[in-house]
Amino acid sequence: MVIFTYNLKTKEMNFFETTPETLKSRLREGAVQFAFEKLDGSLRTAIGTTNLSSIPAESHPQGVRESSDKVVTFFDVEKREWRSVSTLRKIYL
Repeated sequence: MVIFTYNLKTKEMNFFETTPETLKSRLREGAVQFAFEKLDGSLRTAIGTTNLSSIPAESHPQGVRESSDKVVTFFDVEKREWRSVSTLRKIYL
């Protein structure tokens, strides 16, 4: 499934369905634009990362916490907050 969304720089961007593992890998590399299906069926686009060099120091994680295999946690670059998406939802890159 391909989803078309508007992007101001390119005038268009194609998103392709992907796996949570692929998204986690891309988030470790740096900022990634992606989309996911919310519980109500609508789509939410985000620009996120888990690469600490791309996250403000004041937002770095405090301490160590076990990660859940039920969600993909990411730092939302636009909202400047940590967010997560369920691995049960459709995810698009």
